[in-house]
Amino acid sequence: MSTLTINTVSLKNAGLDSTYFRTSDVTPVIDGDTLTIIDGRGTSRSWGSPSVRSDVSTLTDTVVMVQVTGWHKHTVSPVGGNYYFVNDGKGWTRRTANHKAVKSALAAKSH
Repeated sequence: MSTLTINTVSLKNAGLDSTYFRTSDVTPVIDGDTLTIIDGRGTSRSWGSPSVRSDVSTLTDTVVMVQVTGWHKHTVSPVGGNYYFVNDGKGWTRRTANHKAVKSALAAKSH
């Protein structure tokens, strides 16, 4: 199995240092064996700072979860969510929480 490399890009370097960004702007992206996440705080303004926190957790040797929480001026609740990546032996692929390997990993983690 191949290892997963984490590439962290700051909110500013991603071009998202603004009063508004979409969830799709901060969604983790997998390309081969590299997982790119957005993380960090933007420039301070009178209302506060836009920010994104992306926490990567290894659930099993073949399942990784990324929890993304982002805030900006127009959010009532945070943008983001949980994203799952599975290595099926051929490479890493983004999957939903209903994928067999993800469900199994989540069930094992909750015990």
